[in-house]
Amino acid sequence: MKLFSIERLMVLGAAWRAMGERPVLVACIGLALVVLVLGKLEVKAVHKAADMLGDQVVPLVAVVREPVSWSRQLGERMGSLFAVHAENERLRAENRRLLDWQAQAVRLGVENRSLRTMLDMPEPEPAADWVSARIVADSASPFVHTRLIDVGHAAEIAAGMAVMTPAGMIGRVIAVGSRSARILLLTDLNSKIPVIVERSGDQALLAGDNSAEPKLEFLPLNPRFQIGDRVMTSGRGGVLPPGLMIGEISRIEGSRVTVRPAVDWQMVDFVAVLRRAPLPPPTNDSNNVPAELREPAPAVSGLMPGAFSAVLASGG
Repeated sequence: MKLFSIERLMVLGAAWRAMGERPVLVACIGLALVVLVLGKLEVKAVHKAADMLGDQVVPLVAVVREPVSWSRQLGERMGSLFAVHAENERLRAENRRLLDWQAQAVRLGVENRSLRTMLDMPEPEPAADWVSARIVADSASPFVHTRLIDVGHAAEIAAGMAVMTPAGMIGRVIAVGSRSARILLLTDLNSKIPVIVERSGDQALLAGDNSAEPKLEFLPLNPRFQIGDRVMTSGRGGVLPPGLMIGEISRIEGSRVTVRPAVDWQMVDFVAVLRRAPLPPPTNDSNNVPAELREPAPAVSGLMPGAFSAVLASGG
């Protein structure tokens, strides 16, 4: 019989561990009870010891927190440097593209002037000037869609000028005072503006009907536009400049085509009036008309077909 077998040693080790754990467990339970009782009794010594312990721990926490704060700041600065470097590279690439476009624009400008000189074409109109204005009053009527702005004749505003926002055109000036002007919105029943669909090139007349979305009238026989196409001013008539953003086609229901304006009327406080004079109408000076065009045409209503042919052959 072995006195120190492995099984016997394992049993003795388990017994010694059990004997050692019991006093520790009892001591922990007792300490917890003592702390609980002292906390309930609000012993001043306990609170004082807690305060002293807090005073000793706060500097230690501050010392430990400083390296963490420094590392965080260092990481943020390094991230900012990387971000600035990436932004710098992007701006350099964009600058190179802009320089290429500038060179191409200069070349096209020289070519354009040369071709205009060869074809004896008139010079293009200068870019329209603009003046900012604030909307100071609303029509507040379901039957009239107008706005009042705080600029007028003093700012060289005239009737017919287009009124814009960064999103697009909202209307045109219809009446001008010394220091105020009235705008007729695109949605008003009296608003009629010649427009063109950007993608298809179809031309039409944008007519307001006092609803949120004006409609297109006088459409071509076989229109090629579709929902989502952008609508812009065509410049027909010479009153409005071409290329002003109006909106996009929202609905196509048979012959009714509506346009959703690009401008949110409720969010407009400031506008820009394009100070562009409309094209002058042709003069009615009869002295400049050739004599053969001023003579009345011969009456052919009572002629027979043969006589009509004879008139055409004789030139009379």
